[in-house]
Amino acid sequence: MQNEDTKEDIRKLRQVLLLIANDVAKLCDEYNIKYSLSGGSQLGAVRHHGFIPWDDDMDLEMKREEYEKFLIICDKYLDKSKYLLLTSKWENYPFEFAKIQLKGTEIIEDFSKNADVPHGIFIDIFPYDNLPDSKYKRKSFLFKNHLLKNILWVKCGYGSEEQKRSIKFKLFKILGLFSSKRKLKKQRKKLITKYNNVDTQYCFASDYPDQFLKNEWFEHTKKYKFEDTEFWGLEDSDSYLKSLYGDYMQIPPVEQRVTHTHYKINFGKYA
Repeated sequence: MQNEDTKEDIRKLRQVLLLIANDVAKLCDEYNIKYSLSGGSQLGAVRHHGFIPWDDDMDLEMKREEYEKFLIICDKYLDKSKYLLLTSKWENYPFEFAKIQLKGTEIIEDFSKNADVPHGIFIDIFPYDNLPDSKYKRKSFLFKNHLLKNILWVKCGYGSEEQKRSIKFKLFKILGLFSSKRKLKKQRKKLITKYNNVDTQYCFASDYPDQFLKNEWFEHTKKYKFEDTEFWGLEDSDSYLKSLYGDYMQIPPVEQRVTHTHYKINFGKYA
């Protein structure tokens, strides 16, 4: 049960997320970068015409080619006085997706509170890379990605206190002793983009590798109402959302309505 302070924080957080997302969407539209709402944000648009009532984040996604173009556009035209672009180029940021952070704000989660990176309120931008069609190749591919992904986030200082006590965490920490962060990131980028010049049926976001999407879904998008504005989303949202959530129009029971646990939120002048 959320108390009134928590509800107010979530309300403010959503307003800030919409501010960021609107600015990012305008930049994408201006420079013809094809994006779509991602995961729970797409579900929220379809089922609630906005945020899922207990949700407190916002994500966009795009194919790798669009993502690389997006990073170039951000480097040139993103308002640097207002936003910070966090990518794997930052030494202690281990992920293969970008965060657009609002300067002058702070949001700390248990998983990332010890990481030496900026912690502004953010939206995530996920690139999707092709998966090999061969089941054998895919299994090997995903195992290597899993290994590199986990070694990197452990090496970069991520992990909750509970995770740090696990045997897996300690093993990944030992494996990380034998390579630099830069080398590990280079290996991972080479791996996950390996099949992007091949026509394959599925693609994935390498930091959430259990979710396979059909490449054909990215070919057609349409505008969806989201709160008091609109964003692009995959046109075949039914197939997309069924693949992620099954019977996605069914509201989950109360115990499954999980909000992210925030260690601290500072809205700065946006309070």
